[in-house]
Formats: sequence, structure tokens, C-alpha cells
Amino acid sequence: MFLSRLIALFAVPVLLSGCFTAVVGGTAAVSSGIHDQRSVGTQIDDVALTIKIDARLIAETDMPSRWISVQVIDGKATLTGHLPTERHIQRAIYITESIKGVRSVHSELLVGKPEIGAIMTDSWITAQIKTKFWNDELVSGFSIKVETVEGKVYLQGIVNDFIQRQRAKDIAMKVEGVTAIVDLMQVAAK
Repeated sequence: MFLSRLIALFAVPVLLSGCFTAVVGGTAAVSSGIHDQRSVGTQIDDVALTIKIDARLIAETDMPSRWISVQVIDGKATLTGHLPTERHIQRAIYITESIKGVRSVHSELLVGKPEIGAIMTDSWITAQIKTKFWNDELVSGFSIKVETVEGKVYLQGIVNDFIQRQRAKDIAMKVEGVTAIVDLMQVAAK
């Protein structure tokens, strides 16, 4: 998680340069935009917000942000993972809320330190669910973000209808090791 954040922070200046953005950004917009109910502009805004939140959390001197995962859908930020104290959690929420463009913050942060075994299991669960989404004719692996913390699976994104939403929850619940599903998905406005 920390390595991906670090890579994202260094990639931002490159991605913001003209030519590279047109090629890479255009390709990303075409490949994920086909299945994502958000407009390309909203997707870009959400990615930018995620990067800003990550950068601010990483810059905080007393914030072990490597244990936090941030997802933004339609300006709504979800924080999952672990922090050592309730004070750290409240600070992470405050930092996220203070970033311009963040419409709301949903915290599922837990007090404590994640165990290495749990991190490995959670990564495996997330990978299994994403694979099943990509192989399903009804559910899109592009439009639903998946995060797992201690066996609890968070599903976030915009889906076409309630049938797709329920199908995603059913698929995720059948994966071994899943203890609960937190449905943060939204149904697209028609």
C-alpha cells in the first residue's frame, strides 16, 4: 500500500504533463470509462482527490499512513485500514475533510496495528473478488472498488441498478475468508 502511494506521488508530475496525459490518460479513460458510470471528468477529479488525500496523510509527521487506504467515488472519500490511536483516526478524518472537493468522509479506520498475516489474507480476498468481478457478465471489475480489512469487504462505486449491486455483494460474500460486506455502492441516476 505504501509503495503504491509513493509511486502515485512521483507519477503525478509526469501524468500532469501534456503528451503523457493524452496518451496514458486517454487510454485509461477509454478502458475504465467504458464500465464506469462516472464521467471521465469525475473519474479524473476522484483520482486527483485520492492523490491529494494520500499526499497530505503521508506529509503528516505523526501519521502512519502506510496502514490507510483511501478511495474516492464522486467526491466521497472512504478511509479504511488501521491507525495506532483514536486521535490518529480523528486527525486523518479532519485532514481528509479539509481538502477542497471532498464532499464527505466515511471512516472505517480501526485502532491498532494490522498483522502481517491479516494483510496477506485481505490482499488475497480482494484479488479473488476483483477476479470474479472481471469474469462476471453483469458486474464490472472496473466500476466497483474493493478493499478488505480483517476479512470485512468494502464495495464502493457506481453500479447500473439494484440487480448489479446485489450480484456484486453475492459474489463477494462467496469468497473464502470474507466475514462481512460493507455496501458503499451507489445506483446510477437514470
